[in-house]
Amino acid sequence: MISIRPAILSMMLIGMFSVSLTAQTSTPAIAPTRVSAAEQEKRLSKRVNPKYPKEAFDAKLTGTINLEIVIDTEGKVRSVRVLGKGEELLVKAATDAVKQWVYKPYKVNGKAVEVVTIVTVNFKVGEQ
Repeated sequence: MISIRPAILSMMLIGMFSVSLTAQTSTPAIAPTRVSAAEQEKRLSKRVNPKYPKEAFDAKLTGTINLEIVIDTEGKVRSVRVLGKGEELLVKAATDAVKQWVYKPYKVNGKAVEVVTIVTVNFKVGEQ
């Protein structure tokens, strides 16, 4: 038979209550609102064009870089995630530029909300 001392049993019960209470009072995270690329493009107020890396330009590397971005309630790009694959030099240039973009805040029921959308950056030799 297992014997548990009253002090240990009491500490276990308090610990269980604390965990339960914490779980009930935590605020659920609100997922960003998904907005189409075309709709969000209209809200873009500051665009920084990517700099074509010299090494990529000299090597005639071209490509399309697709990025999923999260825009905060103030319209600033909070995070960038690369979708698919791409030349690392072009991915870095696209990511560095898009992180500087600013959008007009997106509002739902009059309140600014975080947004997730897709951005496409194209690199073509001859365009710098």
